Amino acid sequence: MRKPRPNTYNPAQALHLITSDRAGTPLSCPSCSGPIERDPSQIPPLPRAHVTLRCTSCGRFAKYIAGAA
Repeated sequence: MRKPRPNTYNPAQALHLITSDRAGTPLSCPSCSGPIERDPSQIPPLPRAHVTLRCTSCGRFAKYIAGAA
């Protein structure tokens, strides 16, 4: 029996969310249109901080490192 996979966005959805977050635009879930919770909530985040974007409705998430790329 396989392990269940965590609820993550597909790469195109994750890239769209990360780009929108870096631009400072309001975020909504591309799958269910629910609100996005950001951890850490500090805007802009500290350089090299790990940022997690999680939908409060469906639980999908995307992670990125602030200031990278």
